Amino acid sequence: MTTMTVTRRNGWLCALLIVYLGASCTVQLQDSAGGLVRWSGFSVVVPVTAAALLPVRRSLIIGISTLATTIATYGFAIHGVSAGGRTVVITAVTLSFALGLVVCWAREQLLHTPATATRDRTSLPHPACGQADSAPDTPRAVPAPPPGILSAALPQPAVVELVGHYRTGSGRLGMRAHWLDAIPLSGARVGLVAGAVAGPGADATASELRTAVRTLADVDLQPEELLTHLDDVLAGLRFDTRPSTVSAQCLYAVYDPASSRCTLAGAGSPSPAVITPDGTVTVIDLPESPPLGHTDLTFEATEIDLPEGSLLLVYTHTDTNTGTSAHEADGEELLSALARPQPCLDATCRSALDALLHAPHNQVSVLAVRTHALDTHTVATWDLPADPAAVSHARTHIADKLTAWGLTDAAPTTELIVSELVTNAIRHAQPPIQLRLIHHAGSLVCEVADGSSTSPHLRRARTFDENGRGLFIVAQLAERWGTRHNHHGKTIWAEHTPGPDRHTTTA
Repeated sequence: MTTMTVTRRNGWLCALLIVYLGASCTVQLQDSAGGLVRWSGFSVVVPVTAAALLPVRRSLIIGISTLATTIATYGFAIHGVSAGGRTVVITAVTLSFALGLVVCWAREQLLHTPATATRDRTSLPHPACGQADSAPDTPRAVPAPPPGILSAALPQPAVVELVGHYRTGSGRLGMRAHWLDAIPLSGARVGLVAGAVAGPGADATASELRTAVRTLADVDLQPEELLTHLDDVLAGLRFDTRPSTVSAQCLYAVYDPASSRCTLAGAGSPSPAVITPDGTVTVIDLPESPPLGHTDLTFEATEIDLPEGSLLLVYTHTDTNTGTSAHEADGEELLSALARPQPCLDATCRSALDALLHAPHNQVSVLAVRTHALDTHTVATWDLPADPAAVSHARTHIADKLTAWGLTDAAPTTELIVSELVTNAIRHAQPPIQLRLIHHAGSLVCEVADGSSTSPHLRRARTFDENGRGLFIVAQLAERWGTRHNHHGKTIWAEHTPGPDRHTTTA
């Protein structure tokens, strides 16, 4: 139907153009009857009028047609016209055509205002090809994805570069949904999520699961623990509003730029791929597990090292006919696509997406992540003995490091926070005790890790209590603080922004 409409419209345009050319010849012949050269307003005014009213392409066609008709008429159809007269008329029409070009250019400039141009050049929330070579504040035009491929709107933490694309296939509406996400975590870490839902009400379920992942990530759970809680969330959604046929797959990874380590756990999701800086492509040996809602077993996590500049690709892949994952040929096809070098992260993401779309009825979402690491200019680590004298050593370490970083004004507050956290670890926890200071994105993060799994809690000490004020002081000095657990113990962290100190009297 669309092709027939376009063909019919082009036929009408051609017919109108023929009528116009005939009218132009007739008018010019009448105006110049008997060899007299007269000014033809028709051939002079029409091109300029068309340039002002019609689209650029059509105005150019009319202008060129008028000029060609004038040359043909005065060159061949009218006899007895002097060379000078012929030149005058043709020059007038040529000037009219040139004026029409100027009108077209001026109109385009007025229509495309600076505000519109700025909107057109505003980059999407992911780095495009060549963007890394430009200044951070310089907007660049980002090419639109091919038809059927959509870009995921993702946060852009400073420790990673992110690009996400997904493609929705055919099938019943609302039976499948995919989502990609990146979640800033404490200690400059970032959580990476790729999930998919299959079954009735998939869109609503995916939205609720995404919110649940963000809430659980804010508690700083380990990836395998987060998936266990997410499985409980899905069970609750099924009991409330969803039928039992709904299933979901999810991969959750946490990347720590201070150690360049990534911890991953998946539920029914395919194994991610990694491209190291030397170009080696490998598939992560992720423990296999069924989708969420299909098992009572615990999930397992895998830890890998990601050197500076590594590229991690996580993805979800669902079949729209069965609602199940199709992983059999994914690994080989993905490795084959990633083995071909690409000019940028966006191109790598699209190449992986094309490789995974081996059947037109499949839905695929791909998250490409390029990692960055923190160096000695932004992170410092010290091992401390379980001795009260270590508190003084910790304050000295902090003062020296802040002086080296040019943050002397932040030393009093940071030293007091570290003193309270180290004292708490020595009194109530067990070794090994490690102190880590991170300067990232304009903030200072103090972390004290120990070998105990007990969680501290904030309480208000009574007037004559000799202790119990440590975390209360930390909460007053820090903008944010919290606790996260790992397989070897826990880490208490506190974050504040360096600046003129107003808390020194508290000490």
